[in-house]
Amino acid sequence: MKKTLGILLTAAFLAAGCRSLAPVYNIENKTVVLGSGVTMEQAILAGGAAKRWTMSAVRPGLIKGNLYTRGHEVTVNIPYTQNSYSIEYASSDNMRYNAKKHKIHPKYNQWVRNLDLAISRKAARVH
Repeated sequence: MKKTLGILLTAAFLAAGCRSLAPVYNIENKTVVLGSGVTMEQAILAGGAAKRWTMSAVRPGLIKGNLYTRGHEVTVNIPYTQNSYSIEYASSDNMRYNAKKHKIHPKYNQWVRNLDLAISRKAARVH
């Protein structure tokens, strides 16, 4: 009886420690009002830097963002216009991404939400 109870408790602790996957969160054509003297490209680059993303311009209208943290890596594409941007999942490593179900570790979604908030804040900044 004690052995069965111990096994059940161990299983419960292990299940509680495992996070289930979540649908991949993308930002689609978010419109922002830019502050005076701020370009969308500047807002994206500054917002990414504020959240420790490595941002690189691929071409006009597209920035790639990479985040490396605690053995995890994620890459997003950020297409943008003069007054809007999107954040789209590109790839990941060590995030349990399931391509068939388009699901990923929930931490990814938190990182994207934080990036989105940082970009929005930098875009509204007035110089």
